[in-house]
Amino acid sequence: MKKIFTSLCLLAISQAQLNAQHSHVSYQYDAGSSMREHTLDFKRMKLQVAFEPEKGLVKGTITHHFTAIREQVDSFFLDGPGIKVKSAMLNGKQVDYKSLAEGISFYPSAPLRYGSNDSLVIEYEAYPRRGIYFIGWNDPNNLSRKQIWTQGQGIDNRHWFPCYDTPNDKLITELIVTFGKEYKVLSNGVKLAEKELKDGNKQWHYKMSKPHASYLVMLGIGKYDIRETRSASGVPLRQWYYPEWKDRYDFTYKYNEKIFNFLEAEIGVPYGWESYSQIPVQDFMYGAMENTSATLFGDFFQTDALSYNDRNYVAVNAHELAHQWFGDMITARSGNSHWLQESFATHYNITAERECFGQDHFDWARRTAYLAAINITDKKSISHSQTPTALIYQKGSVVLEMLKYVTGRAAFNRSVKRYLLAHKYENVDSDDLLNAFEDELGMPLDWFWNQWVLRGGEPDYNVSYDDISTGKNRATQITVTQTHQTNEIVQLFRMPIAFEVHYTDGTSDKTSVTIEKETHVVKIANTRNKDIAFVLFDPNSQVLKTVTFEKPFEMLKAQALSAPHMLDRYDAVYAMRSIAADKKRELMKQVYEANTYHAIKTEIATQLLGDKGSEHIVRMALRDKNVQVRKGVISNTKNIETALLADYELLLKDSSYVTIATALEKLCIAAPANTTKYLAATKGIEGTNGKNVLIKWLEIAAAESGDINHINQLVSYTSGSYEFITRGNAMAALRRLNHCDTALIANCLTASLSSNGRLAGPAAETVKYFYAQHKYKKQIADAIANSSVTGKDKEALGRLLN
Repeated sequence: MKKIFTSLCLLAISQAQLNAQHSHVSYQYDAGSSMREHTLDFKRMKLQVAFEPEKGLVKGTITHHFTAIREQVDSFFLDGPGIKVKSAMLNGKQVDYKSLAEGISFYPSAPLRYGSNDSLVIEYEAYPRRGIYFIGWNDPNNLSRKQIWTQGQGIDNRHWFPCYDTPNDKLITELIVTFGKEYKVLSNGVKLAEKELKDGNKQWHYKMSKPHASYLVMLGIGKYDIRETRSASGVPLRQWYYPEWKDRYDFTYKYNEKIFNFLEAEIGVPYGWESYSQIPVQDFMYGAMENTSATLFGDFFQTDALSYNDRNYVAVNAHELAHQWFGDMITARSGNSHWLQESFATHYNITAERECFGQDHFDWARRTAYLAAINITDKKSISHSQTPTALIYQKGSVVLEMLKYVTGRAAFNRSVKRYLLAHKYENVDSDDLLNAFEDELGMPLDWFWNQWVLRGGEPDYNVSYDDISTGKNRATQITVTQTHQTNEIVQLFRMPIAFEVHYTDGTSDKTSVTIEKETHVVKIANTRNKDIAFVLFDPNSQVLKTVTFEKPFEMLKAQALSAPHMLDRYDAVYAMRSIAADKKRELMKQVYEANTYHAIKTEIATQLLGDKGSEHIVRMALRDKNVQVRKGVISNTKNIETALLADYELLLKDSSYVTIATALEKLCIAAPANTTKYLAATKGIEGTNGKNVLIKWLEIAAAESGDINHINQLVSYTSGSYEFITRGNAMAALRRLNHCDTALIANCLTASLSSNGRLAGPAAETVKYFYAQHKYKKQIADAIANSSVTGKDKEALGRLLN
């Protein structure tokens, strides 16, 4: 009996210890939670590479240095789909190999032994369709920029050089690039040499000094100028830009040094590389890419004074710089730890934006992230390898902000610093971050990890209040109920929530309570018997959630006028959407005039659009000095009232290209008799890199006059002579005009095969749109049948007709 009892005790203790251990695995099954198996530890890589860009040909010699991490290794595999090996030498001797669909297997003549230092030299050629991109080299009109650039994330660098292309093994890389001397070349690390060769080319030699993941290896080639500045800590900052767009430099790289200095100070760990470069490229399929020491970004972020107001580089600049710590210095071990990169980068870009644009901008960025997360129906955890993008970026950033809310900013920063220093240049998982926080603060945070990192969803709260009196005692009683459905993935949430009761005399009472049960009742004593103006649940929206909190108009009015935080004032205004305009009109004017942030002003004007008695308020918004207010109003306008026509016409000369293009379109619909006047007012305005104003102008002018020259110009903009945004805009305009011809079909078929989905998608849509019309069916089918492409490309074109 004693022996059985002892065994049961030991079992219980063992189980308790097991339960107490941290787990970085999501509560949902996740095949991506396991790291990729490998038998070699890659230490260094030296790549010598040259190109024939017109052919899309890569010619390379790569040397890998590695150590076996098993007792013996009989064979090993390198990723390299489509790579043609010309020769392979292991430790100076020829080695047997076999090319497979996804890469190359190598078979040493004798097994590699644990701890051995080995090297493999591969001479190869490749015609990659992913990983490296040759831009403009086959443009028959010679109008496009000519560039070569790479995009390795997630696992695309394997297409242009053979490697172990998975982030759980980091290595020091070195690139020697031979290319035309009239171009400039950027790669990772320090530029060791740049020299002219006897054949008229140049050779550039770059090398890293610290290890990083293979997906971060980059190359950028084109015609650029470079401006160098320095951070406060002395790091060289090199900003690349197109020479003909010198006037865009200041707008493109606005706040550049401020962002760097802030992040280095806020993160608390010095920038981990010798220098930092940023280079714009044409036809980039994402926003930017945080290649180690050398961020590459879409040239649509090279903005002038007007396009800066539409889409600027500030947030992306901060995001990619933050990745130099979170992703590059420390790197996720497996797919379920990817949030440790993107969530941190998004969190820090929002935090850096506060330094540039202020607290209201920061709070609105948080709110935007909240909404992006809440609107996702897939409630996987942020630590699941297949979680949707909005959860891993926006929700993850919010989770980190809530962690800062729970621990305090100083404690958060100390813990992050500990985490980075403990794993510098290494791989990490979610447990590493949790351990850093708990070790630094002595604060158990497994409850926070359990609900916000390992599980999914967010709380839904139903909130109500009562003004209660018991004898001489008066209090505000607030009832909070968690109403969301619970399951093994989404459970009840535990979070500290602030409560505020504001009184009509301008004073307030506050408390904070941990809400964790299904229903909580919170009482705030009203010891001086004051009248309540409004009640706030979680003021300034610190916790990710949805809330139902019905409030009478008078309370919303007081909150809109007097709440200390912009978000609470905005929420009060937003809650008045269903209230009749004549009841809220004067209040809305008062709130509009008392606020400066564009979200509140735009919401007010939008609610009052179409109300005859509110034209004076809409007019104020159309003439507001804040460009975002004017843009918001024209974007939300469905019908332009005649009384406001002159005010809308002012937007044709706005400081936003988006506003100009939108105003042009909506004014021509509202007052078609004035179309010629509106076209004259906007003639010659090109707009953003996507030529948004010009293409809208050509569309309207073509519809108005039938001038074939306008149509032909739109068709020319769909060709490979132009970047993808212009091409997509022109395709959309031609669909609306319902114009299809041989040149458009050819341009769209070629574009539909692009590796850039933001081009291929609109092109395929255009082909399908016209193929659905009987008069174009044969023309399109014949164009596909007669196309010179073969193999998978031919099959892809055929699928457009299905």
